[in-house]
Amino acid sequence: MQPEVEIIHREDGQFDAYVGIGNGTRRYAREGLASVADCLQDAAAALGAEFRFATVIVDRMRIGSYPVAVMEHRALEVADELLTKLSNRRQPA
Repeated sequence: MQPEVEIIHREDGQFDAYVGIGNGTRRYAREGLASVADCLQDAAAALGAEFRFATVIVDRMRIGSYPVAVMEHRALEVADELLTKLSNRRQPA
């Protein structure tokens, strides 16, 4: 079973991160983080070494699956990639 990391951009410019496993129930939440990268690092730390990959959802859009270790140790790069993919999906064809 692969966990999901959901990141939500709040109206006040901060971010909330949630980790769910299996049936969509949130098992971990952290609110008021400063960036997507902070959300990724925090969620990866919460997941620990128990999981190798996690599906990442940003603002209700499923972006893809990423290695948890990469989310933790290369969070800025992953955050840039996530935001680029999100932007590309929001632009009309």
